[in-house]
Amino acid sequence: MRAGERVAAAVSGGADSVALLRILLHLRSDLGIVISVAHFHHGIRGADADADETFVRDLASTHDLEVHSGCGESRAHATKQQISLETAARQLRAKFFLELLEQKKADRVATAHTMDDQAETVLMKVARGSGTRGLSGIFPEHHLATGSIVRPLLEVRREELREYLQALGQQWREDNTNADFIFTRNRVRARVLPVLRADLNPSIELALAHVAEIARGEEQYWNDQVTRLLPLLVVSGQPARGGGRKQTRSRGISVEIEKLRQQPLALQRRLLRAAAEQLGFAMDFEHVQAVLDLIDQRARRGAESKTVECGDLWRVRLLFRELRFEEAASQNSTAAYELQLAVPGEIRVPGLGTTIRARICEGNETGHNASYNRAHSIRLPALSELVVRNWRAGDRFQPARHTSEKRVKELLYAFHLSPEEKQLWPVVIAGERIVWVRSIESPELRTHTGQRLSIEESVE
Repeated sequence: MRAGERVAAAVSGGADSVALLRILLHLRSDLGIVISVAHFHHGIRGADADADETFVRDLASTHDLEVHSGCGESRAHATKQQISLETAARQLRAKFFLELLEQKKADRVATAHTMDDQAETVLMKVARGSGTRGLSGIFPEHHLATGSIVRPLLEVRREELREYLQALGQQWREDNTNADFIFTRNRVRARVLPVLRADLNPSIELALAHVAEIARGEEQYWNDQVTRLLPLLVVSGQPARGGGRKQTRSRGISVEIEKLRQQPLALQRRLLRAAAEQLGFAMDFEHVQAVLDLIDQRARRGAESKTVECGDLWRVRLLFRELRFEEAASQNSTAAYELQLAVPGEIRVPGLGTTIRARICEGNETGHNASYNRAHSIRLPALSELVVRNWRAGDRFQPARHTSEKRVKELLYAFHLSPEEKQLWPVVIAGERIVWVRSIESPELRTHTGQRLSIEESVE
């Protein structure tokens, strides 16, 4: 904290937050800061919460401090977002703090997290299988664009704060939900930590706080490496047929597989998570490992492209040379399509971002394959329209320089397509016969009058 800064102390009325306020008041002259009080009503405890708010207002008035108050309906938020009540209350309070900073009512918000809170957080993260980011626990400062959240009491034990308040003769409010074992943190505090303290390490809280401090240092190092490397792996757009890249309207980024595989495993995992975070979603250990397994399968056995679903809204697709991070909802275009194509004429296929054209070419083909193609040309009935559609199971096609038809499914194997790309792959139908398949050379097409038909595709 610097001289002249406005610091809003987050005061719930409990012992820890009241102690934080009294400590800041004691240091106010030395630090040169302007103190106010921030209180958030979670809408959980009814009359008790109302009494907490009254207590906080009276305390602030005693010390002639401005009060910033906020309220929320934590139960309704938990139900709507399908999250725990603890998480809902924390999210709403964090939103309140952010608004204080955005509205320039404070430069910093100070919260009363203690070493005990740190130990409980780290222990819960361990139980959930978190990596070093989770083991970092509660950070002393969280920087935001409009200010920061600071936790100046992370090295202080909860009991020390109570002793401090008792020495001052300062009252506080007891939150009866702290004894409710429906909340995970309360179970850890009352049941787990006492056992660890008695049977494993009498200074378990200090040991877990040290773990968090070490993990934060590790996390800073790795974050620097990821910040440096990720831009070198990310490529814009998606690969286009015939080379180059095409831009899409859907949100997503692509990561080059070979460049990713050149990094140590620890960096591979972090780079994958960082790529997802750029789009606003999180990958847990299982998601990351599933993506790495797909890459490994491709390298060892040439496995077909697959997809890792990251919840309902996001996924990672394994393409031929890259990983595509994208919104799952953006792929609703995988539904079947069937479009009329006039001759001559063109039709845009929206789901593919491509245009397919048909035209009549006058004269005979020239070149060293001309006689061969004429001998193996397909005679078409009178043409008024062709049909462009996605290929379907059972479709067969005779490519140029082949003497028999092949299953389209087999012809597509060589392209290493994702399931979505494969499902959308376009073909052109004349009558009941497939006469053109994207990226596969077609035999010469001639009308009943002997004119040559050309079918072409251009990617937007």
